[in-house]
Amino acid sequence: YYLDVTGTHFRRHFQWHMSYERYKTAITLNLECSGMESVLSHLSDNAYFNDTFHWLMFGGRKFEQMTCLLSAQNINYDASIMLVFDRGDRADVPMIFEVYDVRGTVKRRGGRVSFELLGTVSSLNQLPKRRARSQDLEGIELWTALATIDKLQSQSFIEYLNPVKRQTSYTATIHSYQLVKLLEMKLNFKLIVLLTEDWRFDLIGKNSSLGIVGQLQSKQVDFVTTPFGLTTERIAIFQTTIEIAHGTFYTVFRHPKSLNNSNIFMLPFTTIVWLAISLIFGAVALLIALLIVCIHRTGRSRSTLDWLVEQSLLGTLGMVCQQGIHHRIIRWSSNRVLVLVAMCSSMILFQFYCSFIVGYQLITPPKTINTLERLVDSEIQMTVENLSYHRDFFLVTLRGARRTNNPAALKLYETKVLPSRYGGFVNLSFGMQLVRQGGYAFHCETSYGNALIIETFTEREICELQQVQIYPQRPVHLPLIKGSPLRELFKVNLQLIKERGLLAYHHARYYTPRPKCNRQSSTHTEQILLEDVKFAFVLLAAGMAASAALLASELVFLRLRTWWHERQIRAIPAGFRWLN
Repeated sequence: YYLDVTGTHFRRHFQWHMSYERYKTAITLNLECSGMESVLSHLSDNAYFNDTFHWLMFGGRKFEQMTCLLSAQNINYDASIMLVFDRGDRADVPMIFEVYDVRGTVKRRGGRVSFELLGTVSSLNQLPKRRARSQDLEGIELWTALATIDKLQSQSFIEYLNPVKRQTSYTATIHSYQLVKLLEMKLNFKLIVLLTEDWRFDLIGKNSSLGIVGQLQSKQVDFVTTPFGLTTERIAIFQTTIEIAHGTFYTVFRHPKSLNNSNIFMLPFTTIVWLAISLIFGAVALLIALLIVCIHRTGRSRSTLDWLVEQSLLGTLGMVCQQGIHHRIIRWSSNRVLVLVAMCSSMILFQFYCSFIVGYQLITPPKTINTLERLVDSEIQMTVENLSYHRDFFLVTLRGARRTNNPAALKLYETKVLPSRYGGFVNLSFGMQLVRQGGYAFHCETSYGNALIIETFTEREICELQQVQIYPQRPVHLPLIKGSPLRELFKVNLQLIKERGLLAYHHARYYTPRPKCNRQSSTHTEQILLEDVKFAFVLLAAGMAASAALLASELVFLRLRTWWHERQIRAIPAGFRWLN
């Protein structure tokens, strides 16, 4: 395409062609044309001197004038510009051309435009190749934003960003800062740090300079040191480089030994098994009672009711508990068969029951709460780390929709996070303290939460830990402003840092992995707590209360009967005698 820079609709026509789909666009520009100053100003204002286009410019014989003109333009570091000057006499055959490589850095940060002679040619059909550029930003100042995450530090922030010990607070910023310092030394630039309070994802699409998002949208900084993940709504506000880490957001809790903590004695069998046992031995007691009624003889010193209670109920309970039965009840062959079968059945069930109770104290039970749905249905309470990352995931956006459409996650937030007595969102140390106490789950970034677990949890408590994922783990990037000329430069050098192992070194230093369970040191007999056996004491107390109530009723009945008998005796007239 040919465009006349002096045309009335030049800018509109030029805008149509300044786009590409698959291949980069090559543009030739005659700098000797009239009105070239306004054209270059338009190109600079729209940052067209970038890696999207290849530029071939002709300056004629006006070397000083053209170099001064280009030195005032916004030429990015990644721009591909060749400048050709005519150095020979017009009568010379062949003609002589000097070809220069035009390089820039970041114009708004005081970057200068340089001109490097690539060679002298006699024909424009074979231009010299560009040399590999030295990765030197010439000491310019680059501005970056860094979030303090609303944390009060007892030390200076530079000391916080260069720690010696393992950290138990948000470490993604520290990890990213160490990588930026490596880039600063390699690329030769000065770092100016602006502190902000938070990410402020709620300001996406708004005209604000608050937070990390505001600094990126307003382009007051060149890049951001506090990283964040790539989502659909964030694509429009920043450019990515490479993945420097991976978010490890999990819900951590101590898995209960069982899902029925209220009664440990009911755990060995399911409800339907207990019902079957009750029906079977209830039938055994009924058959024994029928036999007692059938063989009862008059003149015995004890009543039929006493025999029913002693032999049927207590005898059946003795068979269940493997305690034997009264010898008088097994005189009849029918009873012998019934008692033998009941004792054998009871022995088998009793072995299963006892082995479970013993194994419950020795063997680690399976962790069944391994999905979000099961966590929602459990009795475990929940809190969330007080980070805007988590609030942004759960809360409603500006358009009235939530970040997540996962019904299990929404139900978890509505049933466990919102009704929490601690407000739902707490700091890391308090959340881990609740997890250690048991009965609470805590959703957090586990890369530094694991460091606190290693410091405060015992081996047994570590072995009881379980993790559930609420939302997908996103790759974390070092964000640059939209249209940044430093994207390829940072991207290539971060990739080199990664290939040389420095990225993995800093990741291992600031991202603590999940602590492993040491089975040998954690294998021990579990202590029996009052909470575990409270049902036995409740049963004993209920039996004692029932016995006391029966005793009181018997005493009252005895006194009433004695009073009634004495009253009848006093009613007999004087001189009355019984004949027989």
